[in-house]
Amino acid sequence: MRRPSRPATYRTATRLARIVHGLAARPHGWPFQAIQEELDISERTLLRYLAACRRELTLPDGEPIIEVVRRGDRRVLRLASAARAAESTVYQTLSFYFALTVVRFLDGTILKEGAESLWEAFYRLVPPAQQPRLAHFEQKFFTVPYATKDYREHDEVIDPILRALVDQRRLRVEYAGLWRGADEPTVHEFDPYTLALYRGGLYLIGRSHSYRKIVYLAVERIRDARLLDQRFEYPRGYSPEKHTEGTFGIVDGDETKVELLILTREGKDLLASRRLHPTQRFVEQADGTTLLTMTVRGTRELANWVLSMAPHVKVLAPESLRDEVAGRLGDGLALYGAPAGRP
Repeated sequence: MRRPSRPATYRTATRLARIVHGLAARPHGWPFQAIQEELDISERTLLRYLAACRRELTLPDGEPIIEVVRRGDRRVLRLASAARAAESTVYQTLSFYFALTVVRFLDGTILKEGAESLWEAFYRLVPPAQQPRLAHFEQKFFTVPYATKDYREHDEVIDPILRALVDQRRLRVEYAGLWRGADEPTVHEFDPYTLALYRGGLYLIGRSHSYRKIVYLAVERIRDARLLDQRFEYPRGYSPEKHTEGTFGIVDGDETKVELLILTREGKDLLASRRLHPTQRFVEQADGTTLLTMTVRGTRELANWVLSMAPHVKVLAPESLRDEVAGRLGDGLALYGAPAGRP
């Protein structure tokens, strides 16, 4: 026989009220684990409370005011969209503004102007009674740019790129690659698939009909971009995530197994808090060092990163990466007249 539910208590009612009140203050939801820790209850108890709320607290159409959504492996409790108060509009505006701060480095371009116009339109949708709460956003939310690229003189290139992306039209591109030199531009007929933001720079990912494969082009090195009449279709299965998956950064290359030894506790603490690569694995060694392994597609950007982490990181494999890092360190030391192994 089914055991009867325990009668509700004053403590139970208080917890239910805290859940509903907490959801009103969290328009983007409240993770199950966080609720359990806040109320000091088990998952089983939380599910019982949730069932009671969904049964007793409903909207005029009979739908529960509380819903459960998944974000990755986490379950999150939140108020149903029709039950969210004006508070949620403020939080949405907050999130939108913070996202826009990412494109601050595009100052002086049509992209920055478009973002500012969008922000002004979005701000006008906020109820007047809530607008005073949006004061001082520029002081409250800020992004610190690092070595960003200057695009103020590139509107003549950015504009056709944007139109080509929207209309799925082919481009004729003159590109001065970094390794070929500025005086030897390559002409591509190019199907632009994605405009990507990476480390303060814009990159155009698409199919080059000259190379017959998908490549990336740094926007600031595009000498000229002209719209062509031909249209293109996205290849089946293409996505920017899949194209860059496995790369360390944005530069593609051969799949390579990498072993790095993190020599210091400072280096371990710094790196363990970051997602350097989807395949990263940290294994602590008996001598106090930490082995970091990854399988990456291309090591050009990885070499730059290892150099930036010296003397915390040592390359164990592959040998080609060890040789490249050692050679560049030696060349750098030679500039200052310092012998190898000495600062």
